[in-house]
Amino acid sequence: MKPSRSERVRATPPKLFTYVLVGFIALLGLTCLYYGSSFAPGSRKSDEFDGSSRARAGFASNRDGESRVEVPRSIPICDSKHSDLIPCLDRDLHHQLKLRLNLTLMEHYEHHCPPPERRFNCLVPPPAGYKIPIKWPVSRDEVWKANIPHTHLAQEKSDQNWMVVNGDKINFPGGGTHFHYGADKYIVSLAQMLKFPGDKLNNGGSIRNVLDVGCGVASFGAYLLSHDIIAMSLAPNDVHQNQIQFALERGIPSTLGVLGTKRLPYPSRSFELAHCSRCRIDWLQRDGILLLELDRLLRPGGYFVYSSPEAYAHDPENRKIGTAMHDLFRRMCWRVVAKRDQSVIWGKPISNSCYLKRGSGVQPPLCPSGDDPDATWNVSMKACITPYSVRMHKERWSGLVPWPRRLTAPPPRLEEIGVTPEQFREDTETWRHRVMEYWKLLKPMVQNNSIRNVMDMSSNLGGFAAALNDKDVWVMNVIPVQSQPRMKIIYDRGLIGATHDWCEAFDTYPRTFDLIHAWNTFTETQARGCSIEDLLIEMDRILRPEGFVIIRDTSENISYIKKYLTLLKWDKWLTETTPKGDSLSAAKDERVLIARKKLWSVAAISEL
Repeated sequence: MKPSRSERVRATPPKLFTYVLVGFIALLGLTCLYYGSSFAPGSRKSDEFDGSSRARAGFASNRDGESRVEVPRSIPICDSKHSDLIPCLDRDLHHQLKLRLNLTLMEHYEHHCPPPERRFNCLVPPPAGYKIPIKWPVSRDEVWKANIPHTHLAQEKSDQNWMVVNGDKINFPGGGTHFHYGADKYIVSLAQMLKFPGDKLNNGGSIRNVLDVGCGVASFGAYLLSHDIIAMSLAPNDVHQNQIQFALERGIPSTLGVLGTKRLPYPSRSFELAHCSRCRIDWLQRDGILLLELDRLLRPGGYFVYSSPEAYAHDPENRKIGTAMHDLFRRMCWRVVAKRDQSVIWGKPISNSCYLKRGSGVQPPLCPSGDDPDATWNVSMKACITPYSVRMHKERWSGLVPWPRRLTAPPPRLEEIGVTPEQFREDTETWRHRVMEYWKLLKPMVQNNSIRNVMDMSSNLGGFAAALNDKDVWVMNVIPVQSQPRMKIIYDRGLIGATHDWCEAFDTYPRTFDLIHAWNTFTETQARGCSIEDLLIEMDRILRPEGFVIIRDTSENISYIKKYLTLLKWDKWLTETTPKGDSLSAAKDERVLIARKKLWSVAAISEL
C-alpha cells in the first residue's frame, strides 16, 4: 500500500540528507581527481618522486580555443633535487620508462620527452644559496659556485685550465683540453694557419657562424666573441655534467646537444667553420654519418678544424684512425687546407664538380633529390652527401655578404620561403621600432649589463635579435617547428638559434635566460592544441630569477596569463600596454605584457 502524503513528507529529510551526502562525496572526488591529475604524482607511486610532482601534459588541452580552465590557487614547488631538471633529457625517467636507447649511438643524450601523465608541473627551485648571476663581461671569467654547486669538473680538468674553484666563486682561466694555455692564443694560431689578414679568424667578416662540438665549458666560443664570431657551443649532458650549464652561467652562447642519430636542429649551410678539439667523437662510425652531418651544416668552402691525437699522433692506433679519416674526407671531396703541430684544417668544396667526377658506387653517395637538407626536427641523420643546388653552385659562403652587413642585407635564400627583399627590410625596420618601445618600458628596471642571455621564442626572420645588436647580449632564436624553413634566414643573418616544438620542454638548464620574448607564441601553441599553462611553467623553468618576460599576444591571452603571474612569482614588477599597430600586427587587440620574476627560495617559501 502506498504511504500517505504526510508519511512521504516525513520520509523526505533522511533521504534528502543521503542524497546531499552522496552528492558532496562525488563532488569531493571529482575535485580531488582534477587537482590530482594536474599536480599530484601520475601513474607512479609517490615514493618514487621524493615529494616531486609529475602531472599530465597540461592543466587543460584547449584544442577548441573556446574554454579556459579555472586558474588554480597555487602551483607546487618541485623537490629541491630537481633544481637542474631538464625534462626531455631526464635519464632517470628514461630508465623508469624502460626506453630502449642505443648507448653506443648516444641516443640516451638525445631529446626524449616524458609522456603527458609523467610531466612535471611544478616550479623548479634554485639551489640553496643561489645568487643573482655575475654580470657580463666579468661573468666570462667567474661565476658564483652556489649557482652551480658542481665542482668535479674542476678536479677532473685541473691540469687543463678549464675551471678553478676559488672560495665562493669558480674561475675560468680560458683553457681547454687541447689549449691549456688559453683559447685566445689558440684562435690566433688557427687564423695564422689559414693565413687570414691580421691573424683575425673572422677574415674580414666572412667567418661569422661557428659550430663547436664537444665544447666543454665553451671557452673557445667565449674568446671568439672578441673576433666578431658567434659560436653555437654544443655538448651533451654526459659524464661532464653541467659543462653547458657553466657556459650559460658565464653568458656564452651554448646549448645541449649531441651528434647521435638525429639531425642537429640547424638548417643546411649554417656555419662557416666547425671545430672539434678532442671532442671524443668516433667520426668513422656508421659510414661516416657524423662527418656527413657536419658536411650538411657547413657552407660551401667551409672549414673543419680538427685538433685531436688522430690528426698528429704517430702510434699505430692513431695512425690507423687518421688514415681512415683521410680516406673518408677524400671520398667526400674535402681537402687539407692547413696542418700544423696538433691541428689539421679540412675544407669543404664550393661546387658539385668533384662529386660528379667520382666513380660509380663510391661511398658515401649523394643524397636523393627528394631529401630536404633543411628539415631537422626529429629527422634522422643520413649517410649521404647533400649536393648544392644550381643557385648555390660555386657560391662560396652561400653568396652572403660579410658581417656586420650580413645582419641587415637580404640573404639569397629568402626566395625559398617566399619573402621578398622589401618585406625583409620592412620586417627589420618594424622590429627596430618595437624593440625601442620595449626598452623604454624596461628602462626604469634594467641596470647596465643585467641582461645577457636572451631567448626569442618565435623568431620569424630574426628581426628582434637584429634590433638588439647594439646591446651586449646574445639571442637564442627559436623557430617553432611549424615554421622551420625560416631558420635558414636566422643563420644567413649571422645569428644563431634552433628549431623547437613549444608543446615540449626546451633542452636547456633551468635559469638560463635573463629575458624571454614571446610574440604570438601562446596563440600559436594554443592553435596546435597545447597548453598555455604548460608553456608558462616551462618559461619559468628557463627564466633566471629577476629576469624579464615580454609577452606580445592577443588581449584575451594576456588577460588570462596575468592571472598566473603571482602563482609563478613573476610579480616583482610588471607593466602592460597597447602597442602601436604596424605591418606585423595580426590581431587588432594586441597587447604587450612585461613582467619580472622574483628571486625566491624553498626555505623562504616554507616559512610562509
